[in-house]
Amino acid sequence: MRALTGLCGLPGDHPEVIAARGLVVRTLAAACDLSWMEAEGLKPRYNLTALAESGLTRDDLPIDRLVERVLEQLQDVNCGDFIVLRALVMLGYGSDPRVTSSLARATEKQLPDGGWLCLHRLNKMDRTPKSCIKANMHALLVAGEMRKCGTVLSGSDELIRYFLKRRLFYRTDAPERLVLDCRPGYRMTDACFPIEIQRVGLPMLLDALSALGAGGAPELREAWSILDAKRDGRGRVKLEGTLAKSYLPKERVGRPGKWVTLYACLAGRSRAATSGAIRPPSPRRRQ
Repeated sequence: MRALTGLCGLPGDHPEVIAARGLVVRTLAAACDLSWMEAEGLKPRYNLTALAESGLTRDDLPIDRLVERVLEQLQDVNCGDFIVLRALVMLGYGSDPRVTSSLARATEKQLPDGGWLCLHRLNKMDRTPKSCIKANMHALLVAGEMRKCGTVLSGSDELIRYFLKRRLFYRTDAPERLVLDCRPGYRMTDACFPIEIQRVGLPMLLDALSALGAGGAPELREAWSILDAKRDGRGRVKLEGTLAKSYLPKERVGRPGKWVTLYACLAGRSRAATSGAIRPPSPRRRQ
């Protein structure tokens, strides 16, 4: 369904989209068995993400009560909070006062380098620290989805500059070293799916930056080249990392992946649409 609306541009009331939505509701595990809504921890957040990734909205399933409970639990600024806020934006809660209030509280904690650090760590420090790139990746996804919906996350320009300064995934003190220099399948340079607290794949990062108008930035040329090198002769992107137990239908690592290919195509579409290179303004001194 995401391909029909995001790539083909079909409206939500198109017969093909309606048929696809019905199929998703009947077959997606998170949609046809709602027992997970009573769970605690990350499970509800990941399953809300499964619904959102599949193109469903608050009109398709009775999730309002769960959303109310989840929003009551949003007290910190961390990866898990950004994950669920992105899902809620995609599910149609972007203009809900509780969501906008949570986003406003989050942006109040944005650090001078343009990113975020979990409050339980930030509150223990007596100096202004650097932010955490893992939290920043998830904040970037939130900002990208908000822009797709026609709204702006306060602090987006600073966040874009944060990633462009690093050419998306390199250290500033060692420009040839990855910030997250971990094993293959977990790196920002890999085509991974779905997202989790520790991992966001390259296609989704480029999709978010492109949605924000920065896809044509020269700092991202290498990132685009890395992504293009992952395509086969039919333009499909090879999946390089996934969850041992995925909250979405699992795909095989090493084979062309539908989701990573979708996000690569969405990223390319947004990049082409903003080929005039909408760049963030020059850095301004924070007061």
